[in-house]
Amino acid sequence: MVLKGKTLRGSVTFEGVGIHTGEISKITVHPSSRKGIFFYKDGVEIPALHQFVVNTWASTDLGKDGVVIKTVEHLMATFYLLKIDSAVVEFHRGNEVPIADGSAKVFYEEFKRVGFEELEHYQTLFVIKEEFEIRPNGNFVRVKPFEGEKFSFEGDFPYIGRKRVEYLGTPTEALIGARTFCRVEDVPLLWLASLGKGGNPINTLPLSYDLEYLVYSDEPAYHKLLDLIGDISLIGGRVVGEIFSFKGNHRLNHQLRDFLIKNCKREEFTPAKAT
Repeated sequence: MVLKGKTLRGSVTFEGVGIHTGEISKITVHPSSRKGIFFYKDGVEIPALHQFVVNTWASTDLGKDGVVIKTVEHLMATFYLLKIDSAVVEFHRGNEVPIADGSAKVFYEEFKRVGFEELEHYQTLFVIKEEFEIRPNGNFVRVKPFEGEKFSFEGDFPYIGRKRVEYLGTPTEALIGARTFCRVEDVPLLWLASLGKGGNPINTLPLSYDLEYLVYSDEPAYHKLLDLIGDISLIGGRVVGEIFSFKGNHRLNHQLRDFLIKNCKREEFTPAKAT
């Protein structure tokens, strides 16, 4: 698998509430010919890379020099799904990526609308060469060699039961549109922890016994897969191989990234080598 670099044809601005802070954020995603995704706020540039992750509790946050950017996983998943490896995300207001409708759909559709531009460089690949498992505490993630991209998630969800979903290199509407979720009875606990302040039934799927707001039964599982993809993207390249996550979360995804960076074969192509 060899991919040329890719960026947007134009800038796109998003404004809306942050799911955890409850504050309004405004960001602009700009095209860039420089390889990599970079967040920019208050004069500080933060690369979207594993070593700049500062929090994995309820979201994936990046930080540098006292500046923290919260909840990057849905935006990062959109970049990955569209094979965009070069962009600058400028913060005009707030410090959390807007939650939009709780999924990747708004970002995905706006990026598709503005279009893409191929770049001269080639994307970095992380090739899984051996099977390995990480089993921290009842949940686990397994990786093994595969000719392409195969990411799967399986978990048990309140009032729904066990679900398993997968991504095989082509985005689907079910994956792109899967909203963040929580049990209705957990909402007060989130507020006590100063989380979920910007949540509502439009941007968060509330799970209750009647499943009133559920659009499709696999939606929570697909959202966990979306989170997995967004978190994986912070290795700074694309994964060639198979990843299966059982009841994974941002913390386990962080451990997975660390393993991938240390154990995968990293392939950097030049125009001469690629041809």
